[in-house]
Amino acid sequence: MKTFLILFLCLSAGLSSLQAQVIHGVVRDSVTEEPVSFANVTLLKKDRGVSCDVEGRFEFDLNDEKDDLLISSVGYENKVISPQSYKGELYIALVQKALVLNEVVIDYKKKKYSGTKHLGLSRKYKVQKSIPFGTEFCSYIENTEYKEGKVKAVYLDLKNEKEFDYQASYNIRFYEYDKLEKKPGKELYGQNLMVFPDNKTYELKIDVDSLNIIFPRNGICVGVEVINTRYEGKLKSMAVVAPRILFTHTERKIITWNRYRNKEWRIGTTKSQVREDFVNAMINIDVVIEK
Repeated sequence: MKTFLILFLCLSAGLSSLQAQVIHGVVRDSVTEEPVSFANVTLLKKDRGVSCDVEGRFEFDLNDEKDDLLISSVGYENKVISPQSYKGELYIALVQKALVLNEVVIDYKKKKYSGTKHLGLSRKYKVQKSIPFGTEFCSYIENTEYKEGKVKAVYLDLKNEKEFDYQASYNIRFYEYDKLEKKPGKELYGQNLMVFPDNKTYELKIDVDSLNIIFPRNGICVGVEVINTRYEGKLKSMAVVAPRILFTHTERKIITWNRYRNKEWRIGTTKSQVREDFVNAMINIDVVIEK
């Protein structure tokens, strides 16, 4: 009995140690060895992970060491590491994507454009949402002219949150629309575009005119990744993140997707609880179109 008790205590201690395992490391560019700021570190089997800080460093409570880790960032190839790598401080080198995303953007000043057009969804019948850290939502915006252009600005409608746990930062991202898969496709801009919204009710305008982001003929998908740049240490789950982001009611069409820390896209369009409509992300843009 005594031997059994000792064995049981040892096993319990081992399980507790496993559950309490904390891994830490740094993510860097494989060529320049510069830190990859705000890279995502997440479990493959579960929607649980963290963001690196501005120095590319992270710390993560690991409950299941059998799960692989996915490391990803804008403009880099994803990398997966196995549990055998979880020893000491992890050094993770990410490889830049082979495609130079803006190499096709040439001689913009020599092209002739239409006047500025404001595109996106109507602001009627708004729906407020608090999006947790690590989640990215994305909305498809149609190009009704079917001519190439460029994006000048992005607009988000925000609502102040009186009682909240954390204040968010946003990483604005741009994708082609994959007509075959009917979801966001290839990245159009390969760098982080960080925005630090105020917790108040207002329309946030993000000027991107100088970035020469293509507005493709078949439209564009604009993503908003909600990230933590302000708080250190372990954050509590089920937290309220401010400010709230306004979605809107639309006719029945799937134009919104979401995902957790660069994993697979899922349909984010939902059925309204109060109307015979659907709810989609209300992202608006200013564009100019080639004449």
